[in-house]
This record gives sequence, C-alpha cells and structure tokens, in this order.
Amino acid sequence: MRKVIAVAVVCLAASLATAAGDVHPLNAKTGLWRMTETITWTGLPPQYAAMMRNARPINYHSCVKEKDLSSNPWADGSGEKCSWTALKSSSSDMEVEGKSCQMGNLGTADVHGTVHMSDSENGTGTFSIVMTANGQVMNGHATYTGKWVSATCPNKLD
Repeated sequence: MRKVIAVAVVCLAASLATAAGDVHPLNAKTGLWRMTETITWTGLPPQYAAMMRNARPINYHSCVKEKDLSSNPWADGSGEKCSWTALKSSSSDMEVEGKSCQMGNLGTADVHGTVHMSDSENGTGTFSIVMTANGQVMNGHATYTGKWVSATCPNKLD
C-alpha cells in the first residue's frame, strides 16, 4: 500500500511540475494598455438584458505589471474581480481561467479563455463566461483587443 501511495505522490508531483513548466510570461510591454471588450450574452432573462451591455463595446484601461504577464495581463481595470490562473502559455499565447469572478451585483462567473500577442504592443483575447445569478445560468462570449499606450500608469484607471 505504501508503494502505491508513494507512486501516486511521485506521479502527482511530476504532473504539477510539467504543468508549471508550461507557463511562460507573455512577451508584452508593461504599463498602460487601452482595452476594448465586447461581450455577447445568451440566455439572458429580461430583467438582466436591460442591465447588460450586450454586444456593445466597452473601453477601459488596464495597468499591466510584470506579475500579470504570467496570469491575465488585462484583468486590472475590467471590473470583474477574478482569481486568475494561467493553464499554459508561451511568449505569444496564454490559456487562462478565472474562478469566482464578481460580475458587479449581478452574480458570479467562471471564465476560460486565451490571450494572443501579435507583438509586444498589440494583443487579442477570447473568453467563454458562465455566470450564475439568482439560480439562473447565462453564457457569454467575450472578445478583447489591447493596445499598449505608455510605460507608466496613472494613479487611478478609468
């Protein structure tokens, strides 16, 4: 029995080391980024449809720090407070998931998506969102474009 447990622990440690080895920082400049987000929701009940900006672009700024290049670089400034994890990434592509994202006073969501850097100053992203609010499940598809603006960030983001 001890051998079985020892083998299981070794296998688990090896798989975790392999997963951690699959995460490399994105090749993106740090500093201020101008973001455009568009979310298309399906399954919205009428009371939520009026509150959601369905398929309308939302612009915001994100302050990207060095640590963000190994998780979700554009999360700062988006308004959704998520716990982000990079599942795998290279210098140009990253797969991430966000858990327990706070969608304002509407509910919480889980998010899965990808970020692609075409170069260090330009990127795109696509995310699938599953939000639960008052016992109802709503699905969203988000697209992002990001453009680096400057190496410094203001004290307060808009």
